[in-house]
Amino acid sequence: MSEQSTDAQGDHPPEEHGEAEPTTSSVASEPSPRRILVVGTLVALLLAVGAGAFVAMSLSDDDPEQLGDGTAQGDLVPIEEGQIIGLPIAEPYVTFDGDEANTAGYLGTPLVINFFAEWCPPCVAEMPAFEEVYQERMGEVAFLGISTQESSEDGEALIASTGITYDVGRDPDGEMFATFGGTGMPTTALVDQNGTVVDVHTGPLTADELSEWLDESFGTS
Repeated sequence: MSEQSTDAQGDHPPEEHGEAEPTTSSVASEPSPRRILVVGTLVALLLAVGAGAFVAMSLSDDDPEQLGDGTAQGDLVPIEEGQIIGLPIAEPYVTFDGDEANTAGYLGTPLVINFFAEWCPPCVAEMPAFEEVYQERMGEVAFLGISTQESSEDGEALIASTGITYDVGRDPDGEMFATFGGTGMPTTALVDQNGTVVDVHTGPLTADELSEWLDESFGTS
């Protein structure tokens, strides 16, 4: 009777009060070749994905950020204070008619950007000199005057009183002025035909000083 009872219990867990006996289930606990293959494949996939992510992160750290994607621009990088010279730039501004414009529109021609304001006496004093040089270099060098941190009415009145005829625009909040690293007024920036900032000058300029600066920076005469 006891032998029959033992055989009947061979495929079942031992009773709680009994002593555990070896069963055929111990054989099933060994991993099968198929299971080993599946686990190995999953581990390999995880390692491959992790390696790919690491390479992608490394490459993205080396890529320069873009300020825009216009045809006027090469590989642009973020502009920080004091780092504007030598960088290609396409800077937006608004016209006195309220239209949007961009310095990239002058690509192919060296550009003089002069920041002025009615509340800045040195700005007012130098503007006729800029007009004089503009007339002399017309077709060779482009000029863009930017009314900075003043009302449209004040800017228009100053343009009329100084008699300038070159292109003008507005920078009512001073954002464009700050981008060019302006620290005082007047400020003048030179941008070459490729859209790269060549130099920035703070302070008034005479006609002779401006002409000499253009020759040195753009190779003009």
